[in-house]
Amino acid sequence: MTKPSDKKSEKVPVSPLFAFGIDDNGKSRGARFPQGLRDDIASAALDMKCRIVHDHSAAFTELGMRLPIGRVYSSGKAFIPNIRRDLYDKLEAAQKLPPDKKAGTNPVNAMLEKFEKGGTSKAAADTPAVACKSPVTSGLPRDWAGIEPGHMVLIHESVDDGWWEAVVLKREDEILTLRFRDFPKQPTFQRHINTVALVNPGPV
Repeated sequence: MTKPSDKKSEKVPVSPLFAFGIDDNGKSRGARFPQGLRDDIASAALDMKCRIVHDHSAAFTELGMRLPIGRVYSSGKAFIPNIRRDLYDKLEAAQKLPPDKKAGTNPVNAMLEKFEKGGTSKAAADTPAVACKSPVTSGLPRDWAGIEPGHMVLIHESVDDGWWEAVVLKREDEILTLRFRDFPKQPTFQRHINTVALVNPGPV
């Protein structure tokens, strides 16, 4: 008889998913999900206006492990409790630091892109269905006069936050209604056309 092996099967460690944000009442919320990056968790967290962070950096993970464990119910709703504002501020600062370099596509960005193209989030039904015409280079406006709904432009948040990609939802004369390309569940906002920047559309 063959002696049974004493070696136990090795389990691949799962990197937890972290979610944090500010709710409609201005209270900071946050949770960690040991299950890792899953569609149902990410969708429920985005519905609660929380940012999702996965495999970002050792500094962020160390702070994220201080968050309480979150839950996702069968109804699709998430339990993300209130957290101290100082912990929220530290998480926000840590997220702005460069993430650890890893090969491959960022899984969070890939998941957000899937939701943007028609994901499973319930909140997506309340968001205007305007596809981005220019995720890379195709369809980028060549001048400010040519900006129209569906185009991608760059908007400046602050000195600390820098420039972000935004999709034009509506244009009324020189006022643009926009949403962040990579954060489709964030509220829409307006900017004057002269305050946005264009991405080089390449040769004609």
